[in-house]
Amino acid sequence: MEGTTEKDCSPLWSLYQQIVSDMKNSAPMWEEFISKATKLHSALKSALVAIAAFLDAFQKIADAATNARGATKEIGTALTRVCLRHRAIETRMKTFISALMDTLITPLSERADDWRRGGCATGALSREHARECKRARAELRRRVQEAQRHARKARRAQPDAKRRADVCMQDVQERKQQLEEMEEKAVKAALIEERSRFCHFVSLLNPVVESEVAMLAEVGHLQEGSEQLVRHTAEPRTLPAASLQVQNLNHYR
Repeated sequence: MEGTTEKDCSPLWSLYQQIVSDMKNSAPMWEEFISKATKLHSALKSALVAIAAFLDAFQKIADAATNARGATKEIGTALTRVCLRHRAIETRMKTFISALMDTLITPLSERADDWRRGGCATGALSREHARECKRARAELRRRVQEAQRHARKARRAQPDAKRRADVCMQDVQERKQQLEEMEEKAVKAALIEERSRFCHFVSLLNPVVESEVAMLAEVGHLQEGSEQLVRHTAEPRTLPAASLQVQNLNHYR
């Protein structure tokens, strides 16, 4: 009977232990993600500096084309438009980089440290469950032994032994049910804790993804400026009519 009790509880016990073990062993996974995200953040910040310098140089060329004698003004205007679109992307990129650190890396690092130390529900859950289960199993073993003793007496036809044996067996069944409910409760709590970690990760990741989508949406606006540049530069050897008018006006003056 005792062996049966252990066997009945073992699937839930094994499942609980596996869930808790998976959470404890997941520390390297979170640490690796935080490390890679931090490196990405540093690389993007460096890229942002290079982008700003690139756009400053780009704007100088656009200004030069705009301020030329008249044959490149429309090219300069289109270049300025493209440069402004890049500035908008740069602004969105700054928001993305800030979100990466402020809403993902920093808060996740704090929670990962807590998880690694056995904080939150995992450590307390494991210790409390172990104590409760130990007490319940010990009490169940004692009741099983008592029921076996009364069962042996009942076989020897001792007075009231069968009634006591039946009462003990009923008590054993109730305690087995209580132990199973205890295990189910612990497994449910462990599953909720495991799920809550990934849900928390998603809640931190979402603002980063949203800022990334906003940044990429700005890229689509570049197409109009690119098409204008193609139209204005399709015939390098053909001067715009307006430029010839400016030249004639200067000639007559």
